[in-house]
Amino acid sequence: MSPKKIFNERGISLIEVVASIVLLAIILVSVINLLPQMGKKNNQNEDKQIAVNLASKEIAYWQSALQSDFNTLLANPNGKFSFIKPDDKLTYDSDTITITTTTKSAPSKYKTVIKITRKPDLKTSPTKANQISIFIYKNSNILVTEIYGYVFY
Repeated sequence: MSPKKIFNERGISLIEVVASIVLLAIILVSVINLLPQMGKKNNQNEDKQIAVNLASKEIAYWQSALQSDFNTLLANPNGKFSFIKPDDKLTYDSDTITITTTTKSAPSKYKTVIKITRKPDLKTSPTKANQISIFIYKNSNILVTEIYGYVFY
């Protein structure tokens, strides 16, 4: 007679229990490491969405505000304009006019920079078009979004 092999399969061994705990620990640590990254990304997306909405409002505001005095602004940026507030900063060179301001309809952590080209992209008569760019910064130095449009005159 051949000897019979006896298999004891009534329970699980200590090695199997330790291996399953190690695998579960590795999976749990991986998932826990993802949570802070997801929270940070959610905050970035929230800032981006707020900034995109602000930029859309700002470009609409500036396009309408610039309609009446745009020729005067292009010719003499040093002049007094109703849309330039006392705390706004206006700088210019031969190519662009830059207005730095705080965003009117947002928390103070957002700063708006408006850049207007001085040479029109569209030179057809009677309508001309100059590009206007709106940049929204968070905490004065982190670019969150930018948007472009045109001022028609």
